[in-house]
Amino acid sequence: MEKHSNRFWEIDCLRGFAVILMLIYHFLYDLDFFGLADVELRSGTFYYIGRGAAFLFILISGIALSISHSRALASRASGEPVENFSRYLKRGLRLFSMGLVITGVTWIFFPGQYILFGILHFFGVSALLAYPFLKYEKENLLFGLFFGLIGFYLKDRVFGFSALLWLGFRPEGFATLDYFPLFPWFGVLLTGIFLGNSLYKNGKRQFKAPEADKFPGQKPLSWIGKHSLSIYFIHQPLFIGLLILSGLLDPGII
Repeated sequence: MEKHSNRFWEIDCLRGFAVILMLIYHFLYDLDFFGLADVELRSGTFYYIGRGAAFLFILISGIALSISHSRALASRASGEPVENFSRYLKRGLRLFSMGLVITGVTWIFFPGQYILFGILHFFGVSALLAYPFLKYEKENLLFGLFFGLIGFYLKDRVFGFSALLWLGFRPEGFATLDYFPLFPWFGVLLTGIFLGNSLYKNGKRQFKAPEADKFPGQKPLSWIGKHSLSIYFIHQPLFIGLLILSGLLDPGII
């Protein structure tokens, strides 16, 4: 979508809203993690804020993938190069590489809970796996349901091996700061592809939306949504830096 000037403002706004939810959840997580406040994050309102942010991010990613794919197919008539898998491979490698940076940083500072397969790792792998599903429409609902049900089955189970951790087979004693296995989260992305192929068929909005200027807060939300990846990558160092500068956090405990 980034290559086209005719972005859909509602998608950028929804992504921006997801970023705000994420920022709220992660700031509260930091306060709780460093013992600065006692915040219940494993259930209740704050838990659903965190899960809701992740759900929106991944759902919107699926919608955006379908729109980008539809526009690439439509560009054939104008003589532009036909879309191929290499585009998704480059995107996947870039995102997965960013995930590896997160792995390295958390391994240094939080060795007992470092991130092995967080949301950036997930996006990197799913960018590759999504390619063959982009041609499907209603079928992606069934595929999404399959991944969701398997993920629901696996979520409270542990296994004596770690090779399939990225799928959702959680090994015994596994602890991490961030974990987004393909089961069930790839199912959310496939649901997003279904919505994109239905609501934005051929890369065009299939429903009537109000003018962007009539929507309160559209411009700041859209800006946040357009820069979501950069914000995600830098927000935690900024949070920790602010806590240190405020005197609330002793840098020696990091």
